[in-house]
Amino acid sequence: MKLALLGGKPVRHKPFKSQPYVTEEMIKRVASLLREKRLTRFIGSPVEGSRRIIGLKSRESEDLRDAFSVLGGPSVRKLESEWSKKHEVDYSVAVNSATSGLTAAIMALNLGPGDELICSPFSFTASATAIVAANVIPVFADIDPETFCLSPESAEAAITDCTRAIMPIHWNSNAGQLEEILSLADQKGLKVVEDASQSPGMRYRGKHLGTHGDAGVFSLNEPKNIMTGEGGVIVTHDRDIAIKCRLIRNHGEAIVDEDAPDDLLINAIGYNFRLVELLAEIGVDQLQHLEYLNNIRKENYEYLVQRMVNEFGNCIKPQKITHPESYCPYAAGFRWLASDIVIHRNIVAKVLRSEGIPVADGISRLMSDNPLFQRQLAYGRDHCPFSCHLYKNRAIYFIRDLPNARKLQDEEYLGFFQMGWPNTPEDMDDIIQAFKKILDNKHHLSGKASIINNSGFVSGR
Repeated sequence: MKLALLGGKPVRHKPFKSQPYVTEEMIKRVASLLREKRLTRFIGSPVEGSRRIIGLKSRESEDLRDAFSVLGGPSVRKLESEWSKKHEVDYSVAVNSATSGLTAAIMALNLGPGDELICSPFSFTASATAIVAANVIPVFADIDPETFCLSPESAEAAITDCTRAIMPIHWNSNAGQLEEILSLADQKGLKVVEDASQSPGMRYRGKHLGTHGDAGVFSLNEPKNIMTGEGGVIVTHDRDIAIKCRLIRNHGEAIVDEDAPDDLLINAIGYNFRLVELLAEIGVDQLQHLEYLNNIRKENYEYLVQRMVNEFGNCIKPQKITHPESYCPYAAGFRWLASDIVIHRNIVAKVLRSEGIPVADGISRLMSDNPLFQRQLAYGRDHCPFSCHLYKNRAIYFIRDLPNARKLQDEEYLGFFQMGWPNTPEDMDDIIQAFKKILDNKHHLSGKASIINNSGFVSGR
């Protein structure tokens, strides 16, 4: 079949249907809140009883009769309670984004100026900028080329006297070598913050992702497995971390009284990361359908991977998943490895899009390539926290060579976001069909680049 780029008919004319899952019950819940004029119910001042309830487990806070509280309103507390039950964790703290959730979690560990936190460079920018927002220095370690997640060996090599924590990022919902990361952190006395933004409801080695470290953070942003539009949830088993996250979320400096210990105020300075009642109510409804929505992703992913491996296994390889029994992907990730078919990944991506198949050819850029880190910029004219006098490594901070992440980003990665509701295996067939067209026309794509260029396509990097 003739490529669409060369005047042929595209494989697909209609868009993929990835959408938020909206039920009639959800609409009724939100409408009820609007009729009540209940938009938010947080109190950011030291009202009587705040100290008593600030450390309650999430399942206990749901039973509070207070319409207004330091812990938010009934819908926020309900979401937190249900999230804790679903993920078998004592404390869930709803916030207005996973970005603010990561920042709050890092600050709740009392990290700050002079401290380093190790993370992968292969993620959305917020994973790294949330670290800087907490006045902590991100140190980038390389990924494992098979799992696309943080390499334990590279993470260990990146540890310095300033290292205080590690952030494993579960890219495309994959835990990667999490057990080895946790073991490394334990050996070195480091805290662990899991970026589990894309991983609600999934287990690794018998425990839910997000609950293995000192704290974990999930996203409720619209493309994710559960969508409230914007939002996030911090989880932890540690009461002190939960209290600190709750204070950071809600103007903690105003809530504590004059005899509160200093440690309670550290890093809790004027932040407002609160989730509104309307979005929390949407989250409550979404969470009730998590298994259904995750199973759709699982079914589509397993169908797509099996077909891709069976038919194109010599040129494309799926991301190695370390918990396949519970894996329900945010996106389906692959490596383009066409050594015997000399077609650059960028050409493949361009052809797929012309055939009506949306595809990600990497992330926007490696987080380590952001000028913020390359030039060591952040706050003020003096560029804190990189220039902080407390930072022992300020004269030698540098971005390490990251060959695995670089190769994945520049040459190999292909990602498909159309795994979720209401897409079906029949929709996955169109992705398969587009790849068949690529291989059927490999002589045009590898040996006759001028034909492609004359069609308006610029090949290569």
